[in-house]
Amino acid sequence: MKTFLTEQQIKVLMLRAKGYKQSEIAKILGTSRANVSILEKRAMEKIEKARNTLLLWEQINSKVIVEIKAGEDIFSIPEKFFKKADKVGVKVPYSTAEIITFLVEHAPVEDRLAKRDFVLFLDSKNKLRIGDCLVIEEIKED
Repeated sequence: MKTFLTEQQIKVLMLRAKGYKQSEIAKILGTSRANVSILEKRAMEKIEKARNTLLLWEQINSKVIVEIKAGEDIFSIPEKFFKKADKVGVKVPYSTAEIITFLVEHAPVEDRLAKRDFVLFLDSKNKLRIGDCLVIEEIKED
């Protein structure tokens, strides 16, 4: 299977998942604990980048996406989301209360207010998702 991880990184992650300490893994692999630490750290960084890439892909392909600005009251977001969905002809399978609950549990929110800019979108399986605002300029179509 193709992966972004090296064989050594995979071995380290597999052994860590089985509960081995870095020093034990170092002995098994015939390397230093410091090297195991670096392998694990870089593997986790690659995994995080892969997750972010998949989230970005879902965001790019979403039919319903709304930008939320820092300081925006989350109680205003469901209406904004439903309006956007109506505009593009998508039925949102969530109630206002469910969207607010999702935001409270998953979005960068404090005291009903967005702590930073983010986007709320429906992924390809109609699940609500939170993503970062895209900083890439929109591509102009001729």
